[in-house]
Amino acid sequence: MAIKQPQFEEIVELLSKAAPILDSEGLDGSVKDTEKLINRIKGMGSITPSHKNGLYSVLRMMLESNTYYDSKAGEHLDQAFVLIKEALEINRYDH
Repeated sequence: MAIKQPQFEEIVELLSKAAPILDSEGLDGSVKDTEKLINRIKGMGSITPSHKNGLYSVLRMMLESNTYYDSKAGEHLDQAFVLIKEALEINRYDH
């Protein structure tokens, strides 16, 4: 059973802040994927590599569509990605 990492709540909070910003910017695909990711994270109760991959996909999609640099949500998504990487590193060394 996975243990909830210290970054868990902050990651969920950052992603939750990003979703309405993405929505206001008309980035529907990114909003849906971010909301799905939030629900998957909350459902599992801890951070897994699939969550990192999911957020990476959102960021990549934004970069490929040239919306990343204009989006105000980018900072929240970036911070969440860094925290997810940290959480996974902690898990790796706790076993």
